[in-house]
Amino acid sequence: MTTIRIKNLLPLLVFVFGATLFLSLSPKEELPVLEEPRSELPCLDKRFSIVVHIVKDSLGEANVSEGAIQGEVAGVNAYFDEICVSFEICEFRYIDNFQWDTLDAVGGVDWSQMLTAHHQAYRINVFYVNHIIEPPGVGGFADLGGINNPSGGGICIVKPGGALNHEMGHYWGLPHTFEGNGTELADGSNCQTEGDGFCDTPGDPYVPFDPPANYINGDCIFISMLTDANGDFYDPDTGNVMSYYGCDCHFSYEQYLHMANTYSNNLSPNGQHMW
Repeated sequence: MTTIRIKNLLPLLVFVFGATLFLSLSPKEELPVLEEPRSELPCLDKRFSIVVHIVKDSLGEANVSEGAIQGEVAGVNAYFDEICVSFEICEFRYIDNFQWDTLDAVGGVDWSQMLTAHHQAYRINVFYVNHIIEPPGVGGFADLGGINNPSGGGICIVKPGGALNHEMGHYWGLPHTFEGNGTELADGSNCQTEGDGFCDTPGDPYVPFDPPANYINGDCIFISMLTDANGDFYDPDTGNVMSYYGCDCHFSYEQYLHMANTYSNNLSPNGQHMW
């Protein structure tokens, strides 16, 4: 066996193809401090019922299939499994008022009227519409923390769907990763007071409704040269569900914890909750 030693350096033992290599750190360098292990995420062990409301167009067409919506809910279940939460569609309802197939605005008059007419208590109400006028380009919206409002509120998705993961995050209390549009520093030093308030979601300079291609390439790699107030380059998590990059892969640990607490903290004897 060959032994190679690098003198005057603190050794770290590594085995490579039968040779013992003493690789090293300079005496002046310190080993990185390991983070304290995180506690396990809460397991809510809950299944929530969804009522899907599909608004028909002026020709009486739904323009989205029940099967496609079932598939979207299955995708949401995969994300929420981390906190032992799942969703099932208990009913599809069709709304014949085609004027609501195009809503005036996020949380606007049309939304309020539709909720008043069709909301089902103690269910998660998800409405599918063809278009939302203001703001332009929005793919859906949800009442923030609406999981704790069983008698009102809900989620709205623009057909044919695709935003339910993101909007369910809002419904469980999550803000966007880009809150403040660049007020969170790239090094995360103000992560508790700026941005989304979570320190395991890096600062995100995205400006709502900018083309994602201004920020990422086709492989979801961040390519923007935007810098923060200190002149440091941003490197956001483009795969976070609560971003606007369209590369949804995951929620973060702190996001999961916040969603679980959003629900659990309302489970007082006199509190209203879905289940």
